[in-house]
Amino acid sequence: MTFMKRITLFKVPKQTDIELVLKAYETLRSTAVKDGRPYVVSNVVRPVLNTRSPLSHGFTVMSQSIFENHADHDFYDKDCPAHKKLKETTGKVRVGDVMTIVTEGEWPEAKL
Repeated sequence: MTFMKRITLFKVPKQTDIELVLKAYETLRSTAVKDGRPYVVSNVVRPVLNTRSPLSHGFTVMSQSIFENHADHDFYDKDCPAHKKLKETTGKVRVGDVMTIVTEGEWPEAKL
């Protein structure tokens, strides 16, 4: 089955603010609903480990969200109250632009 995969990268300079973003994603996971039901298949958020490397381009937080279909992803992107609340939080602590990449693929990932 094909799922929508959304990777989002943030530049959050302060460690205390990184912790705030991680907690905001915990809240999102428990409050994101569509038609009264949870609809985000999976979400993980982690601090970036190689922040001192030029390879990280200054990004300090990475989130991956999985959605069952395009409609669910579009709802998340445009209409989800929990996502809007998350954006309020991240907007106060991030610097620069957010990078978001959306792909399609199997989930869980195929084993090698």
